Amino acid sequence: MNGFTKRGWFALCAAAALSAAGPSGAASLRALVLSGGPDLEHNQAAIESNVRYVDRLLPKDTQKRILFTDGDPKSKNVLCEDDQGKTYYRIPQLPRLDGANELPRIESEFETLASGPPDEPVLLYVTGHGSPGAGAFDNNHVDLWNKEQLNVRDLAAQIKTLPEATPVAVVMVQCFSGCFGNLLFEGGDPKAPLVNRDLCGFFASVAERPAAGCTAAVHEADYHDFTGYFFAALSGESRLGQPVTGCDYNHDGRVGMDEAYCYTLIHDDSIDTPVCTSDVFLRRFVPAVGFDFTETSWSDLRAWAAPAQRAALDALSDDLKLSGETRLTDGLKLFQKTNAASWDLPSVHVIRFMRLAKTVVLAHWLMTSEAAADQPIKSRYKALTAAEARSCLAPSTRVSPGTEVRAS
Repeated sequence: MNGFTKRGWFALCAAAALSAAGPSGAASLRALVLSGGPDLEHNQAAIESNVRYVDRLLPKDTQKRILFTDGDPKSKNVLCEDDQGKTYYRIPQLPRLDGANELPRIESEFETLASGPPDEPVLLYVTGHGSPGAGAFDNNHVDLWNKEQLNVRDLAAQIKTLPEATPVAVVMVQCFSGCFGNLLFEGGDPKAPLVNRDLCGFFASVAERPAAGCTAAVHEADYHDFTGYFFAALSGESRLGQPVTGCDYNHDGRVGMDEAYCYTLIHDDSIDTPVCTSDVFLRRFVPAVGFDFTETSWSDLRAWAAPAQRAALDALSDDLKLSGETRLTDGLKLFQKTNAASWDLPSVHVIRFMRLAKTVVLAHWLMTSEAAADQPIKSRYKALTAAEARSCLAPSTRVSPGTEVRAS
């Protein structure tokens, strides 16, 4: 197997070691929140709720900046809906508001991040609306205030301004967000070499589908979306302040983003079809030609899966009423009958189940390969999954990407 043959020379980082970030406080978190809709009609209360919730969970010493709509705390621009279905607008109820969610301000914030300590990790959280880009869903965009757009290529250019030593975690919950997994690649181009930095990301939907979380209803108990489940698992605290447990699937005493991701796959009762950067990596570098992952037995699939993945596979399999060793073959039959655009939960669970199963099989195939050409891919995959296993709320470690490797 050789994942490099399509595009000639690709640069990869070979080492995948975790290194301590030093004493607590030595590498404090920096967070940039891009939030709000593109106009009054699409700036729903749930988006603002996401900002309040994530802000509440960030460590107290976090250096944070929140960009929201037009940046004016006195603008009545939050769309709400009461119990009778009547809509109205009110001013933002945010703990802070640092500026407008527009391109010039975003560029300014990245300039500030770029001038900071290079070893301090950055969390980029995006909540709002997204739209498909032209063509193959590989350059979708975030819908900013005043109907500006921030596409994958634009964001890749901004992240590139940060020092290579700066670890970056990206969480994006807008519609069509999955294509932002292409931030793994130079210029956000899915055919380009990998970026030479510690970067990982989690996204609410595949590139071709919308996501949940844009309701104007004001009752937060009714919210079901990626933000609510992902950050509840990471923090142990729901949007309503209730304790959340059972997310430490590998029993190491902490919850990583990879575990929060799998918790979300299990519990998010919405249209979300989440994606993470390791999914994107494997589909790029592990060829599927001459190999049908659905022929994998259920016992092998479970054995190859990480504990969090195993829990999600079990839960989704139960939801779909699958049993026996041929669950992937049976799941494929369900998938072939599923409308890829469907919003009903059984269809959503089929999509989640089959995507996760494919990720597990591709990872196993890569990590058991003995081909010399696959060794740098293995090393970089280890580094990526190590980054995904951190918590973006308590980033006490960083992944050292090591030296650049060129392979043909």
